[in-house]
Amino acid sequence: MSLPSTSRSSVFRRGLVALATSATLLAAGLVAAPAAQAIPLVDTDTRDGTVVTTRMQAGGDLITGNTRTNELYPVVFRYKVDLGWTGGKLRAFDGVVTLQRVGGSHVRRYPVTVDRHGDAGATVRLPGRINPGFYRVGIEFTAALQRPDGQVNRHRVNINNAETVSIRRNTWVKASITNPTATDGRPSRISGEVRVLSIAADGDLSWKTVHSGTVHLSYDPDGPWKDDAKNVYVRAMTIPRDGTFSTVVSAQDRWWKLTYTGNDRFARTVNWLPQGDHQGCGC
Repeated sequence: MSLPSTSRSSVFRRGLVALATSATLLAAGLVAAPAAQAIPLVDTDTRDGTVVTTRMQAGGDLITGNTRTNELYPVVFRYKVDLGWTGGKLRAFDGVVTLQRVGGSHVRRYPVTVDRHGDAGATVRLPGRINPGFYRVGIEFTAALQRPDGQVNRHRVNINNAETVSIRRNTWVKASITNPTATDGRPSRISGEVRVLSIAADGDLSWKTVHSGTVHLSYDPDGPWKDDAKNVYVRAMTIPRDGTFSTVVSAQDRWWKLTYTGNDRFARTVNWLPQGDHQGCGC
């Protein structure tokens, strides 16, 4: 079984969206923002005839790197903001998106502006040494709305948990099966261990064995290229203290699927073991 690829996936190679660094005055005469997209509503603020609604969604990332070169890749989180308003024209917006680890005290702040439709979004780079765990994504802003009578209402919104995202260490399942070409029902033992990316104090990267958790075994004759319509669950395997899980199955012409469930620090991961005619496919 070969080592997992250490190159970044395409989602992590996407170009970063530039972040605004100062407040932006919107063009005079701006009409109310269009209807909000399918983004969760997180706040509604009302002030003397004007209303501002805030919608937000976010996503996390994996901590990953190249163990051969000790290159630790940046971690990112992505967010989208959809601001809506009624009762006036949006004249100004000044805000930041916040990121705070659950249980931690440090708050990261990133300036954000919205366009004339009230939309904003970015992919934010974080250091690869960031602590894994769950992070609260929030938004703080002041929005000025001018009513038809000329009065300006200022809406102040402070949401510290619009979304919760996970930032976890990359993992992979190393596994093998006895009698890999057999299909006659004879006993075949599946053995393996889960590895997690480890970052030493001096910056060295390595794969360390995970000594707890659960690996779920299932199978699918179509393997990893089809949907899970034919996926058949077999059993759960608890990872013991020595880190090596093992179970016996009946040899069949099929793909065995090993799913590590992960936890708040280690990412979920899947590996496939071919048996029978699937040998030699190079997968």
